[in-house]
Amino acid sequence: MTIDTLAVSALCAELQGYIGAKIQDTVVASPQSIALELYHERRRVWLLLSVHPKLARIAIHDKKVPRGVELATPFLLLMRKYIESGRISAVEQPALERIIIISIVKPTEPRNTDVDAPPFDPSIPISYTTVRLIIEIMDQRSNIFMVDANDTVMECVKHVTSQMSRRVALPQHPYVIPPIPTKADPRSADIVPLLATLTTEHDLAKALVATYRGVSPQLAREAAFRAENDPATAARAIQALFAAPPAPCILRDEHDQPIAYAAYALTHRPGAVACDSINDAIIAYALVHESLGDYQRRRDILRIRIGEHRDRIARVHANMTLEMTRAERMELLRWEGQMIYAYMHTITPQMTELVIDGQTITLEPRVAPSLQAQERFKTYDKAKAALAGLPERIQKTTEELQGIDETIAFLAMADSFDAIESVARDALSLGWLKSSDIPRQARVKAQPPLRFAIDATTSIYVGRNAFQNQHVTFTIGESQDTWLHARGIPGGHVIIKSAGRPVDPAVLRRAAALAAYYSSARDEAAVDIDVCRRTGVRRIKGGPPGLVSYHAESTIRIAPDKTGATTA
Repeated sequence: MTIDTLAVSALCAELQGYIGAKIQDTVVASPQSIALELYHERRRVWLLLSVHPKLARIAIHDKKVPRGVELATPFLLLMRKYIESGRISAVEQPALERIIIISIVKPTEPRNTDVDAPPFDPSIPISYTTVRLIIEIMDQRSNIFMVDANDTVMECVKHVTSQMSRRVALPQHPYVIPPIPTKADPRSADIVPLLATLTTEHDLAKALVATYRGVSPQLAREAAFRAENDPATAARAIQALFAAPPAPCILRDEHDQPIAYAAYALTHRPGAVACDSINDAIIAYALVHESLGDYQRRRDILRIRIGEHRDRIARVHANMTLEMTRAERMELLRWEGQMIYAYMHTITPQMTELVIDGQTITLEPRVAPSLQAQERFKTYDKAKAALAGLPERIQKTTEELQGIDETIAFLAMADSFDAIESVARDALSLGWLKSSDIPRQARVKAQPPLRFAIDATTSIYVGRNAFQNQHVTFTIGESQDTWLHARGIPGGHVIIKSAGRPVDPAVLRRAAALAAYYSSARDEAAVDIDVCRRTGVRRIKGGPPGLVSYHAESTIRIAPDKTGATTA
């Protein structure tokens, strides 16, 4: 969701409580965000300013915001010079704008620091430098400007040239506030422009957005709900919402994940819960949604990198398969040479072909039959030597492709940062990724497989990547245990350990549902799951980890389900 004007107003009011705070440190948290360490009332906090295209925000964090960019960017250098050791002197919001302006004052330090500099004179007044950080929270157009006292842009996070937009955002250019839309003031409760809009737009919520400045779709829906879709009442409801003190709340889904927040009570959507501050609501929402976005981007990058390696292996496999096809044609040359020798007494100097059992052998009339046969044998022997071991290499690349496909499937199923990086770690160890594809801070230790404890003697183990599969089947699994896997598709190996006792049918179905869920067919209505004794499972010799063959299986068709007994 997008932060709206009232949320910015509430946030501005909360940030004004930090006027006078000293800026102890500045960092570039990411290419899209900066952070300031504030010391205020004997407490350290971090002010995050982000222009993320979908989660642009301003938020106060109790914990340190990590440095995300190692190199000293121009913005960071200017912050160190003009902002570090300065103090926040004002926090403002232009009326009805999603903009916050933070003014920072810092004593001007003399450039000359040598021994000949004049001593400090208390009678000389101290001069101060004032800069402003202007944070525009406008979706993909969000930006952060550092502006001097003359309204000249010193630096900005996103550079926008005249070829990109009419509103230039570049250093040494004047700062110009975004164009103000020609809409009515929502604080006036003027119904005339709303009635004019309703002549062409019959949805009241959309008409409110089109008519009044600073009214977001969520705010409009709330006003329309409170007014029971009466235009005059809706205009007054908008006015009341702008005049009322903030009442922050957050809305969560059935999985307790935040899906919306507001600086006012959300009565048109059930389940909204009041928050202590709009800052808390913004952090809770961004924590989940930015992480989800980061996970997806990380997954996409790894899938592309592993996919590039797969494409290379697939090309090698295709070339070797083509060579095998040619080898099959070489067998025909050997047969032709044998037939020419066998029927040499029937070949005359003018013959151009020899027909044997319906097969036609092309002959060269000017070349002796014995030479033609020898040439075929030479070509055959050369091809045979070149193709030595080719079937084994084709089999190896086939197995590697299967292993890569399974890894890509596990990557798609990974539901946390650690799970994603665990798959990446496995791919790195198998040579399917380069070390540069896994940043040092992203590397994690190997994760154990999932374990679902059914009772004191029965447990279900589920592998979620290739090495976990191998561990589940051949380390945890014993000969008397039951083994499950989705039929014919990538997925996790599942072992039921029941201390040698027969497996209860309900436990078997639960394990089958887990095997279905931890497979690439988890979104299907039902999945075929093969079940056999652990003794029927064999490693593929020389194949990637987790690649197996099995026999004496039965099949269960069941719906995927990730639930189990108590997870240990």
